[in-house]
Amino acid sequence: MYLKKLEISGFKSFANKTVLDFPRGVTAVVGPNGSGKSNVADAIKWVLGEQSMKSLRGKKSRDVIFTGSDKKAGMSSASVSLHLDNCDKKIPLDYEDVILTRKLFRNGDSEYLINKSRARLIDIVDLLARSGVSQKGYCVINQGMADSILTATPAERMVIFEEATGVRKFQIKKQQSINKLEATTRNLERVMDLLNEIEPRLNSLKRQANKAQKRGAIEESLKSEQKKLFAFIWTKLNNDNQKYGSEKESLEKNIAEYSKEVDKIKNELSQTEDNSDSYTKEFEQLQKEIDSLRETINEFQKNLSVTEGKIQIEEEKKNELEKPEYLPINLGYVKNKLSDLVSRYNAFFNLIRKITTLDELQSVQKKGLEVEKNIGDILKEIEDGKITLKNEKAVFDDRNLKNLKAEEVELLNKIREYEKEYEEFKNRIYKLNKTEQDKRQVFFQLEKNLQIKQDEFNKFKDNLNQINIELAKFEVRKEDLINEIKDELGNDKVLEEDVILRQAQDDIINNNFNQEESRLKIRKLKIQFDQIGGIDPLIMEEYEETKKRFDFLSAQLNDLEQASESLRKVIEELDEKIEVIFKSSFKKISEEFNKYFKIIFGGGKANLSVKYSDFKKEEVNEKEKQKIAGVEISASPPGKKISSLDILSGGERALTSVAILFAIISNNPPPFLVLDEIDAALDESNSEKIAKISGEVASKTQLIIITHNREMMKQAGVLYGVAMDNNSISKIISLKMDEV
Repeated sequence: MYLKKLEISGFKSFANKTVLDFPRGVTAVVGPNGSGKSNVADAIKWVLGEQSMKSLRGKKSRDVIFTGSDKKAGMSSASVSLHLDNCDKKIPLDYEDVILTRKLFRNGDSEYLINKSRARLIDIVDLLARSGVSQKGYCVINQGMADSILTATPAERMVIFEEATGVRKFQIKKQQSINKLEATTRNLERVMDLLNEIEPRLNSLKRQANKAQKRGAIEESLKSEQKKLFAFIWTKLNNDNQKYGSEKESLEKNIAEYSKEVDKIKNELSQTEDNSDSYTKEFEQLQKEIDSLRETINEFQKNLSVTEGKIQIEEEKKNELEKPEYLPINLGYVKNKLSDLVSRYNAFFNLIRKITTLDELQSVQKKGLEVEKNIGDILKEIEDGKITLKNEKAVFDDRNLKNLKAEEVELLNKIREYEKEYEEFKNRIYKLNKTEQDKRQVFFQLEKNLQIKQDEFNKFKDNLNQINIELAKFEVRKEDLINEIKDELGNDKVLEEDVILRQAQDDIINNNFNQEESRLKIRKLKIQFDQIGGIDPLIMEEYEETKKRFDFLSAQLNDLEQASESLRKVIEELDEKIEVIFKSSFKKISEEFNKYFKIIFGGGKANLSVKYSDFKKEEVNEKEKQKIAGVEISASPPGKKISSLDILSGGERALTSVAILFAIISNNPPPFLVLDEIDAALDESNSEKIAKISGEVASKTQLIIITHNREMMKQAGVLYGVAMDNNSISKIISLKMDEV
C-alpha cells in the first residue's frame, strides 16, 4: 500500500483545488517560509482524522477553511481526499484504490467518506490502524513532533511506541473488548436487577397461572362435553328435520297429484253442468212445443165440444120433431156438470204446461183419463134421461146436422193428429228426462268421487300443515340451540366441526350417547368451574409474557456471562499478544536507536526502556502496572555521561529525536511517511547524515519530505515547489528530477 495522490480544496492556503501525485520513492515539497508547504502535511494529518487543532496549528475547527484575502473571498468548506493504492489489500476492503475524504463546512457540519460513501470517524481510524497508518502515530512527523518525543512524558511516548511496535491495532481491539466488557457488565447488572425484580412477580403469577390452568382444563373438558352434547342434539335435530322434510316432500307430491285429480273431476262436473244447461234449454224448447200443441188440441177440443153440442142440439131437435112426446131435461143439472167439467179440463191443461218430469207426465195422464170418464158419465146421464115425444107437425132439416158431423169428424182427425204429435213430444221429453237422469247419476257419482278426493286432499293438507308446524318448531329449536352454543362456547363453530358431527351421527346410529349422563357431567364440571372462581383472563397472558421475559433475561444473563468470560479471555489473549509483540519490537527499536545514534553522533550510547510506576503489590496488579507504563530514553553522546535528556543541547536533542524516529521507522515502516522539516535545526554536516539515513529508509517506505535542505532534496525523485501569490493562495509547481 502507498499514497498515490492528495487532493486539497479550500483547506488553509489551498483555496483552489490542488492535486499532488506521489511516486513510490521520495518526494520533496519545498518552498519559502510562509508559502504553505507545511499545510500539505497538515492536510494529510487532517484527513487521517486528526482532532487536535493545536497539532494542526489552529484554534477552532473552521480555521482549516480558507478564510479569504483582500482579493479572494473565503471558502464555504474545506475538503481533502487521500488516494491509497490497496492492491496488497492491506486495508481490509475489496477495493484496489481506497479514497479517504474529509469535509468541513463553515456552519460546523462535517463528514467522512470512504470511496465516496459516508462513514464514521471510528470506521476510518479502525481501517487505518489495521493498515499501520494513524494520525496519532508516526505516519506524519514534523519538527515539533520529533522534539516532542524527547519532551513527552513516558506515558505519552508509549502511544508512539505502541504504533511503532504494531500493537496499536491490538490495543484498539483490546479497548473495544474492554468497552464491550464494561457494557456487558452494566447490562449484566441491569439484567440481574430486572430478574430480581421480576422473579417475585413471576412466582405470584405462576401460582395464579396454575390455578388458571386447572380452571382452563376444567373449562376445556366442559367445552368438549358441551360440544359433544350440542353436536349430538344438532345432528338429531337435523336427522328429524330431514325425516319430516322427506315426509313433507312426499305429501307435497301427493297433494299435487290429488290436486290434479280434483281439478279433473271439477272439470268433468263443469262439463256435466254445461250439458245440464243444454238439457234445460232443450226441455224448455220441447215444453214450449208441447204447450203449443196442448193449446192447439184444447182449442180443437173446445171446437169439438161446441160442434158436439151443436150436433146434440140438432139431434135433440130432430128427436123432438120425430118423437111425439119427450121428457123434459133438467138443464140446470146439465149446466152445472158441464161447468165443473170445463174447470177440471182447464186444470188438466194447466198441469200439462207445467210437466217437467216423467212422473208428473204420468200423473197428468191419469187426471186426463178421469176427465174423459166424467165426460162419458155426463153423456150417459143425458142419454138415459131422453124421452121420446111425438111431434107430428114438425119436419127436421138434417143438412146442418150433417155438416156438423162432418166438422166433428174433421175435428176428431185433427185432434188425433195433434195428439199423436203430442205423444211424440212426450216420448222425446221422456227420453230427454231419462238421458238427463243418467247424466245426473254420473254427476252425483262425480260429486261423490270429488268429495272423497277432496277429503283425502284436505287430509294431506292437514298433515302437511302439521309437518310445517313441526319444521317451524325445529327451526326454533335450532335457533335456540345456536344461541345456547354461542352463550356457552362463545361461537357456533362447533356446528362446522366435521369430526364431532360424524361422531354424533355414529352415536345416534349406534345409540352410544346418553344425553342425561352428558348433561349431568356438564353440571358437575360447571360446579367445579364456579368453585375455582373468577380469574383475570389476562393472568395467563401476563404470566406467559412475564415468564417469556424472565426466560429471555435468564438466557441473556447466561449469554452475557458467557460473553463476559469470552471477552475476558480475548482481553487476556490480546494482553499476552501485545506483550509479546511489544517486547520483541521494542527491543529491536531500542537496538536500532542505538545503531542510528552511533551513526549520527559517531559513537556514544543510547537505549530505550519501559518503566512502571512504583506501586505496592497489594495496591495494584501487574496488568494495572501495564496500563501506567511509560518509555524512558537514555542517550549519551561520545565522551559525555548524560543523566537526563534535559542536559542535551538543542542540536543533540534534534539528532537524538531523529535517531529515535528512524529506529521506529526501521522496525515497522508505515505505508508512507511524511517528514515535515525535521532537519530545520541541523547544520549542513548533520543534514547530510540525516539525508543519507532518509535515503536508506526510502527503500522500506514511501517518503514525503517537506524541507529547505539541499541534501534532503537530492534524495527526492519528484520536487513540488510551493509558492503563494498575491491572493494569499498557495500554488504548486512540480518537477521530476530524472527529467532535469
